[in-house]
Amino acid sequence: MKKDAMRQICLLEMLSEKKRLDIKSVVDALSISEATARRLFTDLEKNGKLIRTHGGIQAAPEIAPDYSFRLSAIHRTPEKNAIGAAGAMHVHSGDRIYLDSGTTVLKMADALASRLRHGEISRVSIVTNSLSCMDNLSELAEVILVGGVIRPARRDVCGPLAEKNLAMYHFDKAFLGADAIVPSGDLLTTDDRTAIMNEVVIRNSDTVFILADSSKFNGKAFVAYANLKNIKAIVISDEKMSKKNRNELRSMNIKTEVVIVKN
Repeated sequence: MKKDAMRQICLLEMLSEKKRLDIKSVVDALSISEATARRLFTDLEKNGKLIRTHGGIQAAPEIAPDYSFRLSAIHRTPEKNAIGAAGAMHVHSGDRIYLDSGTTVLKMADALASRLRHGEISRVSIVTNSLSCMDNLSELAEVILVGGVIRPARRDVCGPLAEKNLAMYHFDKAFLGADAIVPSGDLLTTDDRTAIMNEVVIRNSDTVFILADSSKFNGKAFVAYANLKNIKAIVISDEKMSKKNRNELRSMNIKTEVVIVKN
């Protein structure tokens, strides 16, 4: 995919989340010049994808708010790569783990596949609702895909059957994403089905790892599935997480691992 096309996809995903953006936010998020940002704005406005405003842009009515795995997968990729690699280092031989279907957890699955392929660890049992994680790991470890309704846009399965199947398992470690983490410690996602599955997994896990890049703090999402103060959790995020957010986690006695991002 060409660089401009990738930038356009990332910009539209940002708009689907924030609805309004100023030019500085776009420049910082995409690591581009103001001139390049304005050119992107112009091209997308011509195609009816956004509306130019004084000093920035806002979402056009036809931009859908629904989650898109494809769009999310290429947003904040360096951060997700670093967080995923850090998460994979917490998996040890003989572990029984759960991987959810978020794009940051998929980066962890990539890193875990590399560790398994090189013989660093072995005998790992993996339960997941992610079609992508299954594809990456099924030839390297025992992988159990929970049954349920396939959601093509999310590359996962969900529903009552998935929830029932998950209740059968106990996990040494679970690796979950979050669409937003708020100062109260609530972990949020965009839909109730994902929230219910995460609740089941958390109840059945010794330790829960929350893989969330710094943009997820103080974000917005639809439904809470847990509060960090009530679970044994380790949060893995990137170095752009604000001092305020770090202090909030520290005040709740939440163990936090901050990774360095290599662009």
